[in-house]
Amino acid sequence: MSNEARYEILLNWWAVGQEDHFFDKLPQSLQNELLSTDEPPDDVLDEKYDPLIFEALRSQYVGVKNEYLASKISQILNTKQEVEGLQEELIVCPCCQYKTLSSRGEYDICPVCFWEDDGTIETSDHSSPNRMTLAQGRLNFAHLGVVSTSVLHFVELDRFDKYSKSFL
Repeated sequence: MSNEARYEILLNWWAVGQEDHFFDKLPQSLQNELLSTDEPPDDVLDEKYDPLIFEALRSQYVGVKNEYLASKISQILNTKQEVEGLQEELIVCPCCQYKTLSSRGEYDICPVCFWEDDGTIETSDHSSPNRMTLAQGRLNFAHLGVVSTSVLHFVELDRFDKYSKSFL
């Protein structure tokens, strides 16, 4: 992994704290550093940051379909692989209906449609963080595959394959 990629992960994850479920699993020295400094280190290649980087990478695959994981692993290893086990259960995004959210109303951003979940459930209510109603977000998703053209450069092309869709 490049210096830039490691730095980007550390920058995005440096604000973790004791309230995060994995924090106690990090080495004590890393916990202390996270709690005592506001900025990630300059020496991002130091192995002591690997546990935090691993957690960040692992979190990207929570709730992802086993078929998707098997496909990615098969590509890397150049041999057919299977992934078994229960997929983590996620909550349905109110906009795109894909199971992508760990909780409702916590302002998490759906990685499929990029709706920021502020808890809005009424389709005609204005959602401040999304700057539109849920109905408009759904309409945009139907036409664009995302809630707004402004997020198109952030989307992963395989996002529809990663997550399960709710058919309720």
